[in-house]
Amino acid sequence: MQSSNLVFSIPEQSELLNKRFNKHKTLFTREVLNGVLSIFDEVARTGDEGIRRLTAQYDKVDVAELVLSKEEVEASVASLTPSLRAAIEQAIGNVRDANRAMLPTTWEKEMRPGTVIGEKVVPLDSVGIWIPARKGPLVSTAIMLVVAAKTAGVPNIVVGMPPLPNGRGDEGTIAAAKLSGADEFVIGNGVSIIAGFAQGTASIPEVDGIFGPGPGGIAAAMSVAMTYGKKSVLGIGPTECLIFADETADPRQVAYDLLNEGEHGPDSSSVLVTTSADLARKVEALLWTYIEEVEEKRRQYLKQVFGVGGKGAIVVAADRDQAFDFINWFAPEHAMLVCDQDHEELALSRITNAGEILIGAYTPFSAANYGIGITAVLPTNHFARAFSGVTSKDMVKVSTIGRLSKEALKDIYPIIQELGTYEQLPCHVKAAEIRLLD
Repeated sequence: MQSSNLVFSIPEQSELLNKRFNKHKTLFTREVLNGVLSIFDEVARTGDEGIRRLTAQYDKVDVAELVLSKEEVEASVASLTPSLRAAIEQAIGNVRDANRAMLPTTWEKEMRPGTVIGEKVVPLDSVGIWIPARKGPLVSTAIMLVVAAKTAGVPNIVVGMPPLPNGRGDEGTIAAAKLSGADEFVIGNGVSIIAGFAQGTASIPEVDGIFGPGPGGIAAAMSVAMTYGKKSVLGIGPTECLIFADETADPRQVAYDLLNEGEHGPDSSSVLVTTSADLARKVEALLWTYIEEVEEKRRQYLKQVFGVGGKGAIVVAADRDQAFDFINWFAPEHAMLVCDQDHEELALSRITNAGEILIGAYTPFSAANYGIGITAVLPTNHFARAFSGVTSKDMVKVSTIGRLSKEALKDIYPIIQELGTYEQLPCHVKAAEIRLLD
């Protein structure tokens, strides 16, 4: 077994564990943010030409046309094998069903006689969806985000993605996005495309919402886009998972579940939390065996994740309270519970910070990433303490509704009179008073 310094006991080794994750809360630095602001400024000044130049500078690819033609999109769809297309279409259906179930609807309710309140729910007019590909194609991300927007009723969905060395986008991702309901496609450097979505250029339309995962630069760009009045979800950074397991868990399955998320890239986080030292030892041994069986590119990613400087860890907690405290501190993007029923019920009641919670031995991360239909575009880097994953709920906006009868206005007039007088706003009081004098 390879020595990895991978297993930590808490509370005894809490300081060492914190050191391993000391940078986890920093999704992007001030230096990265300043660089992103400069890119936004350049795109504002130079538009499409700036995006081409920035793409050549950062992606090392010359892009002649930022917008994909209809013919290119159709060719991408035609390139799908029958089996891949069938899988994509089944995934689209499952994601659509889940987003329909989550989608809020317009409602009204009479709270008191003559007093009606409610909410009017309408889709955003347009959204920009960023699909990264730095570490490989993400067909599933395209499906989840585009279907969420389409299900919400967004009329114009624009998908942006980085260029391949040939200057075009990944065919499978383009095809999946098109089949999911995307209307337009643009190719270029990620931060500059997001800047284009926020401000508009000759080729890239200004949109109302911008969504998508990525490393620190992309996360910073989403944050900056919000200062332009664009809706987004913050903290969608490099992938991370956490498994809470007891002695009933199969160590082989747990080991592969850790590899499942770890293989995304060297900046992934992959953590097992357990009170069973025996399970921890078995999983650690299997991890290094299984890593050697993975193809070279992903093997190197995994060695970095579970190596000395990575964000993989096996945490042996002294008791369940220690385990749940650590999990809520970590606030994982993907959480999995693999334990007996008593542990499962307790974990569900105690775990309050998690992007998603997958329950039971037959619900691996890969099932949620691809097939269940729930979103896998979820908050990372502790952001699950305050944020949720991207679904159809993020693709709509809500106007509150209020309606009063004359009698209902009369009932609350004393409130208006007292508060308006105290706040020194006499016209507030008068606007209500004249209606009651008529």
